[in-house]
Amino acid sequence: MEASFRDGKINNNPKMPTPDLSTINSFFETVRNQFDPTILSRTWTQNPYMGLVESKPYEPEMGLVQTVVTATHELPTSIDLGSALTLSNGTGNAACSPTVTNIGGGYTNRDFQLYVKAFETLPFCLTDLQFKFQAVQQAKAFEKGLADYVVQWQADWNRMQNIGLIDTKISTLAGDLLDYNTNSDFDFTGVSLPTQVLSWAQMAQLYDQLTVIAAEQNAVAYSDGEPVFSLNIGPGLKRRLFLTNTLNRTTVDFLDMGKEYSRNFLARGITSAYGGFLPNVDQNAIRYAADGTTVIYPWINQATTVGNRAVRNPDYRTVANGGLAVYEAFSVMARGIYSKRPRPVGSTAYSLQQYNPISYVGDIMWINNPDMGYNKQGNYGFYRIDIQQAAMPEFPELGFTGITLAVDGA
Repeated sequence: MEASFRDGKINNNPKMPTPDLSTINSFFETVRNQFDPTILSRTWTQNPYMGLVESKPYEPEMGLVQTVVTATHELPTSIDLGSALTLSNGTGNAACSPTVTNIGGGYTNRDFQLYVKAFETLPFCLTDLQFKFQAVQQAKAFEKGLADYVVQWQADWNRMQNIGLIDTKISTLAGDLLDYNTNSDFDFTGVSLPTQVLSWAQMAQLYDQLTVIAAEQNAVAYSDGEPVFSLNIGPGLKRRLFLTNTLNRTTVDFLDMGKEYSRNFLARGITSAYGGFLPNVDQNAIRYAADGTTVIYPWINQATTVGNRAVRNPDYRTVANGGLAVYEAFSVMARGIYSKRPRPVGSTAYSLQQYNPISYVGDIMWINNPDMGYNKQGNYGFYRIDIQQAAMPEFPELGFTGITLAVDGA
């Protein structure tokens, strides 16, 4: 998510008239492209799916609930060499009318729609700020904290879409076996609970299946002439798979150098593949308790000197390390499984009706609208972020979403 603080941008709040920010500008500077390179690199780490999932505008004129139609077709189910040519002999026309195989086709319908979310802070008072130590720096720190919150929320959105929008669910079983189920659920109730940690023998099976269904056309990159896909895993699994194996590391050539897909990896120094996979490390991968359905969230909020602070949830660690986590989600993705479709600003004028433009892509807005009640002098304000976006399925078959035994770091 790329956030910006827009001085003077008006929020369409029916309870408050147009604000005048002239008295508060000296304390809240205009900040555009708020994520400088340092903050941006942190954003990639917080949301490792930021560039892996392409973002395209939602098209409101197509309706509230939209449908994606995916064409399908048949392939041979047995070996058929045809028949030897024979010339016509007066009893038929074998030479000109060979046996015909009809190739069937079809389509799959998948619906999608916008989901909406808004974030607001408690109000700030101008007089308070005038007596605060380093008020400008504190305001910027608060803006950054708000941005971090939404980046984490956006990453959670991607994590859940990676489960629901990928058709094939898998579970890692003992003996390097895999349990499979095909559905569009946002959990793993369709497969058995894991009994083994994800292994390279299982990854090899998944890689071969992707190449069989021609997923290389949507590969993230190529290495030594072979397609490379993204393996989205937690740091413990990454160490187990990539730091203790004997596979050769191979240099990667990204198919869209300089664009979002390559930036997703290059911004974090990921330039090599192992066994056909790029290690896309997710520090906050979804973890589950022993029932396989109860999510253990990685963060909790604790009271501090004033207000609260976020700390790591001790329950997020595995049972062996004093936590409650038993299972962990992971995914294998090619490009184009689904796309994020944020709602555009759209038209703001209809005949004599005039409205204020609203951003739905996560821009940080400063709201300071005087009214005849609470905010008569316009000396109260707050931050607000609006997000409206859909997950549009494109090629849900080009990946796997799985559950395995959770592994902590050292």
